[in-house]
Amino acid sequence: MRSNDIRIRAGLLILTLAVLLAAGPLAFGAGQDQDWRIRIKSAACVKGPRVRLGEIAEVVGQAPKGTWGSLSGIELFDAPGRGRVVAVSHDEAARLLKGRLGEAAARCVLPDQLQVQTGGSVFDAEALARQVLAFLAQRAGQIEGEAEFKDVQVPPALFLPGDLDRLELALGAEVRPGRVPVLLLVKGPDGRVRGRAAASAFMNLWRTVPCAAKVINRNEAVTPERVTFQRKNMAYVDNPWDGKGGPFRVLRSVPPGQPLTQDNLEPLPLVVKGGQVLLVYQGRGVQLAVKARSLADGGLGSSVAVRNLQSNKVVLATVVDKDTVVVR
Repeated sequence: MRSNDIRIRAGLLILTLAVLLAAGPLAFGAGQDQDWRIRIKSAACVKGPRVRLGEIAEVVGQAPKGTWGSLSGIELFDAPGRGRVVAVSHDEAARLLKGRLGEAAARCVLPDQLQVQTGGSVFDAEALARQVLAFLAQRAGQIEGEAEFKDVQVPPALFLPGDLDRLELALGAEVRPGRVPVLLLVKGPDGRVRGRAAASAFMNLWRTVPCAAKVINRNEAVTPERVTFQRKNMAYVDNPWDGKGGPFRVLRSVPPGQPLTQDNLEPLPLVVKGGQVLLVYQGRGVQLAVKARSLADGGLGSSVAVRNLQSNKVVLATVVDKDTVVVR
């Protein structure tokens, strides 16, 4: 969204301070309740030509009776033009409040920056985070596993210029474990997008998946005694095996407790390189069988080179089962 933020000119601040100081500070007795505070918002919308304390702040705790009623109506500075946003720094706001509130200014808790808009509405960071979490939680409900979200990243504030504008959320990509992008869309009453901003949250997805019960070395078969099931976070597991199909062997060694992944599995060959097989020579009415050693892996029906252990010759044979290759 194109930013409408502007800063109050130094001259305007000086003039405003002069007027406020001339009006004199409000005094509060030292003996009053010390537990309450005035929290200045980081973003607020105002209605009138002057910004009042009650529009940009809220009381935290229990203020003495009648105190907030007196304070909330105090005018602080001129409001920006309708639909425009003005930014006031922490130090600028502190000087304004001290000049007008006197001793009560010490009770104010200020953000790093205060943004104010005339008219429209605003979502602060806390409200935006709630919207993002609710949006993602609804869409994660159809995903297998236990989803949770953390590290929500949102703008400090999002202003809607018009009173009839609304905020809509949309997915920037598929909801999947890891960081999930979300689009914050400001739409007018006609449905057109008037502005947009980016947000995101990190999604953990806990699921029980097959893991190595003990070390499975390269090219070893994935057998039941080598597999266990453990709860793992899919945000850190790419393409986990679902436990179906096979038989398989691993392409790379898998340490105990590590998930088995689809990209590290391949079908277990019937004949393995270095394994001993029965080499069968078949001719017209003649069949001869000798021991041989396979020089490569081979699946059913594939051709592999084998070495005749009697003649030491290498021939190409067809795999017919896990123990037998045939030359015709």
